[in-house]
Amino acid sequence: MEATAYKPIHKLNFIELWNAKKDRFTLMAKSPAKYPDVFGFKVPGRDVLVINNHEMVQHIMVRNMRNYQKDHGYKVLSILVGNGLITNTDHSSWRSQRTLLQPPFHRESLQGMCDIVGDATTQLLKRWKAKEGTEINFTHEMARLTIDIVCRTLFTSNVTEAQVQMVWESLNYMNAIGAKMAMNPMHIPFKYPLPSYVKGRKYIAELNAMIYGIISKRKSEKNPPHDLLQLLIEAKYEDGTSMTDEQIRDEVMTVFLAGHETTVNALSWTWYLLKQHPEAEQKLYAESKVFETETPSFKDIPNLRYGYQVMNEAMRIYPPVAAIGRAAVESEEVNGYFIKARTITLINIAGLHHHPAYWENPFAFQPERFENFNMKGDNRFIFMPFGAGPHICIGNNFAMMEMQLINAILSARVELELVSKNIKPEPLITLKPGNGVIVKIKQVKS
Repeated sequence: MEATAYKPIHKLNFIELWNAKKDRFTLMAKSPAKYPDVFGFKVPGRDVLVINNHEMVQHIMVRNMRNYQKDHGYKVLSILVGNGLITNTDHSSWRSQRTLLQPPFHRESLQGMCDIVGDATTQLLKRWKAKEGTEINFTHEMARLTIDIVCRTLFTSNVTEAQVQMVWESLNYMNAIGAKMAMNPMHIPFKYPLPSYVKGRKYIAELNAMIYGIISKRKSEKNPPHDLLQLLIEAKYEDGTSMTDEQIRDEVMTVFLAGHETTVNALSWTWYLLKQHPEAEQKLYAESKVFETETPSFKDIPNLRYGYQVMNEAMRIYPPVAAIGRAAVESEEVNGYFIKARTITLINIAGLHHHPAYWENPFAFQPERFENFNMKGDNRFIFMPFGAGPHICIGNNFAMMEMQLINAILSARVELELVSKNIKPEPLITLKPGNGVIVKIKQVKS
C-alpha cells in the first residue's frame, strides 16, 4: 500500500534558530512571506509547528479543537493565576466556568465600568499636569491606570501606590520567567529553590495575601457593592454550588493578568505608532477634541470610529499576545500537512497579522484599512488580537471600550512627545515594548 504523500514542512536549522532567538518577533511577523502555511523547529523533547495559514488555524481552534489542548505554556501560566478561565485544560469544567463568568462581560453590562475608565483617566491627567516638561515611562503610567481600573471594577476599591507597584512588579517578573519556562518544556520545576523561583514565589504570596484579604473582608460586609468580586462570590454552578475562595482567587488573578497586562501593552504600542504617524494622530484628535471639556462614556463609544480603527491597526501590527499554543492529542492531516501527536502547534498571531496574502502593505500603519473590515467569517482567523473560537478572550468587549475611551481622553487633553526610538518587541507571555515607551509631557490641558 502506497504511503500518503504529505506536504513538506521546513524545519529551522541551528543557525536559523540562533538568529531567531535574537529577534523572535521579527521572525514570527515576517515568516508568512517565506512559509505561507507552516514551518517547524524542535524544542527539548517536542516538535513545534508554527501555523501561518488561517484555514489551519480555524481547524485547530474551532473545527477539531478537542484534538488540540492548551499546551505546556498554560501550565506555566497556572503557576501565577491558578486554574482560572485561561489556564483550565478540562473542557467540561472550562465551559461551566465560561458560562458562569460571561454575564458581567456582556456589552450591556459594561456601562458602569466605562464610567470608572473615564474617571480614572481624568485623575491620571491631573497627576500628569504637575509633570509637564518631564519624561515619563508611558507603559508604566498605563500600568498604574489599568491596575486602578481593574481594582475598581473588581473590588469597588482604589488601590495604594504600594499595591500598584507590587502588582506591576509581580506580573512583570512572572511574565519574564514564565516565558523562559514556557519555551523549554524540560525546564527545572518551579518547586525547586532557584533564586528566580524563590523571588517569584514571594511575589505570588504577596498577591495572594492581598486578594484573599479582600475576599475575606468582602464576605463579612452586610451591604456589599455589586461589582465583579461580588458576582463571583454569589455565582452558582448548575448544581447549585458556589465557588471556593481559591476559585475566586484564580479568577481574580486571571482578570488581573488578562485585564491589565495585555491592555497596557496595546495602549503603549498604539501611542508609539501614533507619535510616528502625526496624520493619524491628528485624525484621532479631530474625532476626540470634544472631550477636552467633558469625559466620554459608554454612550460615546459608537462615535469613536477612527479610534476603533487605530486600536485595531495597532493590535494588528503589535498583537497583545503574539502566539497561542496548543498540543495535538492525536495525529492527523490538516490541509495536506501531517501533524503528529504531542506536536505543539503555535498559532502565529503576529504572522497572521502580517501575512502578505491577507493584508496589503502588511507592515504599514494604516488604520483606515479597518474602516470597512468585516470581523466575521474567515477574517476572524486572520485578525485575532483577542484569540478566536470558543476560547476568545471573555473581556474583549470591555478591553476595546476601555482603550477607546482612554485614547479619546489622552488625544483631547494631553500633548506628548516621543522619546523612545526603535523599541524592540519582546514576545514573552504578552508582547511587551522593551523597557517601555518613554514620552515627554509637553502640555496637559486643564
